[in-house]
This record gives sequence, C-alpha cells and structure tokens, in this order.
Amino acid sequence: MKDLAVLIPSYNDTAALRRTLDSIEEENYSFTVFVVDDGSREAVVIPPGSYPFAVEVIRQTPNGGIVKALNLGLEHILARRFNCVARLDAADLNRRNRFSIQYRHLDQHPELAMVGSNVVFRSEKNGEPLFTTNLPLAPEETRRWIVFRNSFIHPAVMLRTAVLNDTGLYDASYPHIEDYVLFSRIVKNHRAANLHDPLVDCFVREGGISRSNQQKQLFSGLRFKLRHPRPLDPLWYAFLAKRTSFLILPHSFRDRLKRILGFTKPAPQRANANIPVSNQI
Repeated sequence: MKDLAVLIPSYNDTAALRRTLDSIEEENYSFTVFVVDDGSREAVVIPPGSYPFAVEVIRQTPNGGIVKALNLGLEHILARRFNCVARLDAADLNRRNRFSIQYRHLDQHPELAMVGSNVVFRSEKNGEPLFTTNLPLAPEETRRWIVFRNSFIHPAVMLRTAVLNDTGLYDASYPHIEDYVLFSRIVKNHRAANLHDPLVDCFVREGGISRSNQQKQLFSGLRFKLRHPRPLDPLWYAFLAKRTSFLILPHSFRDRLKRILGFTKPAPQRANANIPVSNQI
C-alpha cells in the first residue's frame, strides 16, 4: 500500500490525535499518514519511529479552518502522486485492518472511485456506543440517497486521488458540509460504495465542529441544494423539508427521525473498537 496516503487534520488536541494514531493496526504498514496541524497553539510533533508507519506533519499557520487544512493536505498528497487517500479524524478510532480492507476492495473493484463504511458512534464521555449507521451500500443506492442524506461518513472513506481531477478539492463555499458537497460531486459521474461492517468508531464530541456549527451547517445544505435544483426528484424536496424542520426542532428530534427512517440502528455493546471484521457490500 505504498501508494496510499492517510489524511488527518488536527487542531489543539494532540492527545486525541495520539489515540487515533495508536488505533491504527494493519497487516501492511507501507502507507504514509499526513497530519495537518491547523495552527495549534502547541505544534504537533511526532518523533520519527513513533509508529510502524510513516507520519509526516504539515503545519498550517495561522489557523485556517478545516477546509483549508484538508486541501493543504490533499495538495501535498497529489504532489507526491499517491493513488489513494483515506480520511480519518483526530479522536476517532480505526478498526483493525480498516485500510487494508478498503484498499483491497478498491483494487478488486476498479470501477469504484471511492469506498466508505458504516461506523459506530460513541459517547465522548464514557465511550459507550450510541448507534451504528445504516448507510446505503451499492453504488446505485449511494447515488440515489445522497440527494436526501449524506451517503458516506467523512472519516471512513477512501478514494482514488484521480477522481479529484474531475471534482476539485473541498469547496469552502459551503461551510461545514464540505464533505457532503465533495461526495455529491463524486457520485454524480463516478461509482462509490460502502462496506457493511463498521470500520471506524467516531466519538460524539460536544465541542466538535459539527455540534457547534449546526445552524451554519443546515443553512449551507439548503444553499447547496437550491443552487443545484432537481425539480423532478421527490428526494430533493424531502431534503429541503428535512433541513428546514431541523432549523427549529431540537437535536433529539433529528436523532429520533434517523432511527425511524432506518438511517441508524442500535450499536452492539462491544468494549474493544479495534476488532477484526470482514466486509462485503
């Protein structure tokens, strides 16, 4: 997997970054992890030899935000001619052989531009599992459902860098939904799938970007959809109705609606997130 890069942005949370790096357990460590330090007060330092895989830290100063950090990392990765890039967020945990499983899947399915997976969301306070996502799996399903919801979980995707020549990098025009915009562009002209079994454990952080910018995120989603109308598609109208209701209804209602619609399901009570899995679409 020498042509695989892993992209992790980090800001003022070296302890969480360390936990994420510690969770990476693979059968093949030939990939390179790029950590983009987005102007942290204390610069991220990963001494050489700290991990069985290569880690390179790219420092962005001053703090420029998540989109600039991600694009800076992608620019370095593209310049180095890596063929694939996997995303992971500081604080989230990889399950064993996550990269190997997704890399092998892309190798076995050359028609795919991107592969993601379901994830388990856990409480930051005690690590207890909250729910497991129930994402669309096949390319036809991910393309269809992305009109209404994000078909992918950002830190659980691996994509071919060549697709970025078509879609461009992350778009700063839509704050806090940069992943949704990029994935929407990818599935428009390319095939992308999800693996059924969770490959990442994500922690719900009260001070995280998504939680602290929910209103801006909702408005960005509405602007994106209104600028890309699909007047003959009922799911486009359903998306507008959903986002508008979320502006006035509490977050607990959103979680309940996701369960009712089958977008999430109860998470298995497993103490160790770093466990072997086998995956099939």
